[in-house]
Amino acid sequence: MTRPSDPLVLSPDETRKEEEFLASPRVPRRMERLIEEYIAKKTGKAWNDPVILGRIREAVVTQKGRYWAKGKKRKIVYGRGYDVLAYLSYHFPVYLVQFELLFHEMVQDGLIPRHLRVLDAGSGPGVISLAIADYYGRLDAAQASITAIDRSDENTEAYTALVHPYGEKKGQVAVSHPILADLKDTIEVTGPYDLIVFSNVLNEIAGLDTGGKADLVARYAALLSPEGSVILIEPAEKEGSTALREVQAALTSRGLSVYAPCTPLWGENCRPDRCWTFVTGPDVKPPRLMEALATGEEGYRFMNTDIKYSYAILRKDDLTRVSYRIGKQDKAARLGSLASHVGRQIHVRAARMSPDIGDEKRHVVKICDGTTKTPVYAVLPVYARTEDNEALISGKYGEILSIRNAGVRYNREADTYSIIIGRKTTVTPIGGGNGA
Repeated sequence: MTRPSDPLVLSPDETRKEEEFLASPRVPRRMERLIEEYIAKKTGKAWNDPVILGRIREAVVTQKGRYWAKGKKRKIVYGRGYDVLAYLSYHFPVYLVQFELLFHEMVQDGLIPRHLRVLDAGSGPGVISLAIADYYGRLDAAQASITAIDRSDENTEAYTALVHPYGEKKGQVAVSHPILADLKDTIEVTGPYDLIVFSNVLNEIAGLDTGGKADLVARYAALLSPEGSVILIEPAEKEGSTALREVQAALTSRGLSVYAPCTPLWGENCRPDRCWTFVTGPDVKPPRLMEALATGEEGYRFMNTDIKYSYAILRKDDLTRVSYRIGKQDKAARLGSLASHVGRQIHVRAARMSPDIGDEKRHVVKICDGTTKTPVYAVLPVYARTEDNEALISGKYGEILSIRNAGVRYNREADTYSIIIGRKTTVTPIGGGNGA
């Protein structure tokens, strides 16, 4: 297991700056101006011209319709300039912040070297590259170099207009000219890279099944440095999130190991079935471009400020964020064997793998110990909430919990299991979690 020999360690002042930003995140004003200036340059009119705003709205609606389409109708493309402007207006703020949240966790975990080499795979107009440049802009003496690949000339044009001036202002981030190419093709890039990022990319790649997507990621992962990591990020919606876990599982048979958010508590690689798990974060303050789009009828359709995403961090060693494993001396049932415990009271140890997704009558949290084939949820009725089981709700994403004296139910209609938390159930944090 290998960590960087010269990790990026933040000073107290740097930590304060990063955490202040992440507590109340927004697109930095200078970045907003660059986007507004790019829109003006691209369209020949002011960014807030009513005609321009109307066309961006139309492009946002079209883009959302393509994303949610099924089968062959689902085709996400960035061939027109307004496709990119719609992305920058609607998706960009959330994607920027969620990556900075993830990146900060990796810095805290000691996974990021002080001199960082990044491959932004499927870069789009530069959201990941800009997020790294923004993060480094609050640091004093760290450096990064970024290589980007994207298949759309509209995206690479926007990337050049936005990332280069923003990233190179302080001289800490070196940005290469983006490579115009399809990730599925053979591309001549030379590593090694300390960080390879596929952000909201895999769900948009047409023509590849789970194995094909895993092969593609594994091919780029061959460019990792010995201490490097691959990050896969997808939206939190069910189809994309569950597909990410399937790709993650396939990658464990292709020489990669999972660092986070999943923990193999029993020492076994997970084989997920319908694994819908995601993390949440603080709302992003809408930029003035988004606010302008949201004026008028149905303005809510153009507001996108919720941080919800699924992710996986993979490596070439067996390093994991949480080192805890269930031992022979621990009295705990495997979640994969709940069929034999229905109707009984049991003890389990599992990771908290979702926010509270319940309702006004019950708290519901997805849990996992790496052995589940059928989804398992911990269910705490509101009336049964006590100080002894409060940790189920207040715990961190990915945190390991010891749950004692809980009931087991099988939900036939949904084909899921429930761990029922009662007044006499105790829920105790063991460790881990990313704090999001």
